Amino acid sequence: MAGQPIGFGPGAGRLRDTFNEIQATATARGGNARVEESLLRKARITIRFGTLNHCLFDEANPAGAVCLDGTLVPEDHTGPLDWRCRPDRCHNSVIGTEHVAIYDSHRRTQLKLLDAPALSPCRKELIIRELERTEAVLDKIRKETP
Repeated sequence: MAGQPIGFGPGAGRLRDTFNEIQATATARGGNARVEESLLRKARITIRFGTLNHCLFDEANPAGAVCLDGTLVPEDHTGPLDWRCRPDRCHNSVIGTEHVAIYDSHRRTQLKLLDAPALSPCRKELIIRELERTEAVLDKIRKETP
């Protein structure tokens, strides 16, 4: 799928840069697909595939993972804390092209909920916060789409 976007967000940029570096190195060495595959294995990219995003969390360098900010990590736990994932803020997040429709649908649902009559103030605030997070993800996609 050459020329197709890998995804959106800072994680996608890191993936793109890594793939481009591998391809350039293979080309410089006069290599073929086998050399590229070997270089890709050495890159040791960890990707956790998810419903709302993909995560490039690196256990060797967890600094900057939003899911770990300001929380106690359970004993013997390794990896990201999925239930604290913030695709709108984390530099490990990759919003795949398959996720765009989910975020768009979620945005429309939140807007519809805001139109409900007699919505309690606390419920309205919660919906607005969720809408802002969804809009932040969609804004990243809009900015990166040619």
